[in-house]
Amino acid sequence: MSKKDKGRQLRRARLPAVAIVTQDKGGEGKSLLAQALTECARIHRRTTGVVEVDTTGTSLKVLGADVVGIHIDAKTARRDPGAALRALTPLYATMQRTCLAGGLTVVEFGANEAERGALWSGMIDLQEELQELGAEALILVPFTRQAEAMRRGAKSAAAFMEVLPKARLVLVENERDGRIADLHTASDAIKTFREVIVPLAAKAMTIRMPMIEAGSWSEFEASGIRLVDAVTMPIDKVMLFTDRPLPEAKIIRGDVAAWCSLMFGEFQEIIDFGEADDA
Repeated sequence: MSKKDKGRQLRRARLPAVAIVTQDKGGEGKSLLAQALTECARIHRRTTGVVEVDTTGTSLKVLGADVVGIHIDAKTARRDPGAALRALTPLYATMQRTCLAGGLTVVEFGANEAERGALWSGMIDLQEELQELGAEALILVPFTRQAEAMRRGAKSAAAFMEVLPKARLVLVENERDGRIADLHTASDAIKTFREVIVPLAAKAMTIRMPMIEAGSWSEFEASGIRLVDAVTMPIDKVMLFTDRPLPEAKIIRGDVAAWCSLMFGEFQEIIDFGEADDA
């Protein structure tokens, strides 16, 4: 990689931009990452477009009725692969609308959807389309410290970077199960990290996704409550909703608020959200 290309990789992306959240292994934090990134952009008063591509999931619908859900039936995809690719057309429409408004499009590809998403991106020459829209692309790949998560995350990253060579790769270490730095030096996971993630990191931006204290977010998440709504919820409502006494209610709300603050800080290391709009 030339010094010029390395500088482009490390410089913060500017809006308009499209952030693709991808990881073929389920349960690695894609939806929470996509939700938090969307909330961060909204706090900065940027136009947002949200698309969730999954066979069954609707995790991002919590963000509002304007979230575009593309649910590709597995049987249909096997019978008619072309139909599965055509189903992604609303994704382009959302990208175009949001980019023209100078905003951020957040796209989450569910487990096992990365290959289809990358294929579609290549077939429509998404790289050229984004250039014409004056938009940058980011590929965000979350992974925990499990070896399989690293391998499948790297595979997802490679699939998209092949068709979007000018995109910024962002590796997101999800610390939910602990930090990679704390792994035993002889473990399979640390070997995989060195073999798979370290080479990618040399040409990527890296951020961390801190752990939310156990139990603090789960009660809000299970009831479909947005991150920002959990943080701003009056304490009496938190007590009523969680059936916790005041001290505990304050703690769990504080845990979520602290996590959001840290996560939003990480996002601002990779994206220049600019000055907030007055509207």
